[in-house]
Order: sequence, then structure tokens, then C-alpha cells
Amino acid sequence: MSARSEFLKRVSPDHRARVRELDALIRGAAPDLVPSVKWGNLTYHGERNACALVDHREHVNLQVWGGAGLRDPQRLLQGTGKRMRHIPFDAVGSYNQSAVVAIIKQAAAEACA
Repeated sequence: MSARSEFLKRVSPDHRARVRELDALIRGAAPDLVPSVKWGNLTYHGERNACALVDHREHVNLQVWGGAGLRDPQRLLQGTGKRMRHIPFDAVGSYNQSAVVAIIKQAAAEACA
């Protein structure tokens, strides 16, 4: 069973479409990242972790390792940790796809360097 399939089995039914959408966005933006389930989350990594999809009760987070140091002109990244940041996504609704892709590409470049 693939990491995606394993993760989707545990995701809230309300969030499955959003998780599939975000997974496709990550794979398209950073095809060299490898998905695996770590800490119960769908985590994408190169030599280091880049990002992860985390299912919460009310939303899905795109967690970004090293997000505190990335360019984020649209101010999508949230959090106060030393390095980790996240972008919350509701089950439905629009978001700035190109800004999210730019963040994913930066995180992937850092993880694969």
C-alpha cells in the first residue's frame, strides 16, 4: 500500500478531497520529494523533510520544515516555532495556489540540497 493510500484511510472523510488536491499540488511542484508516513502524517522528503500534510478536526495543515526562513510575500505561513511553519486549509474554499507552490518549491530545494 502506498503512503498516500495509507494516510488517506485515516483522514476525515470531509478532508479527503482537499488532501488529494494538496498531494497533487506537492507532487507537481516538487516531483523529486518522496512521500512517506511519518508521525502519522503524509510527509514529503528529500535528504531532509520538506513538508507534510496533517489532518486536524477542523482543517488540514501543510506543515513546512524551515518555513520560518522561506520567502512568503503573501504571508500564508503561520506559526511561531523556531523553524516550522504551517498553512491551514479548510475542506473547501479557494487559496492562492501559485503562492503555495512557491513555498513548496523553496522547501523542496532546501530538503534536497
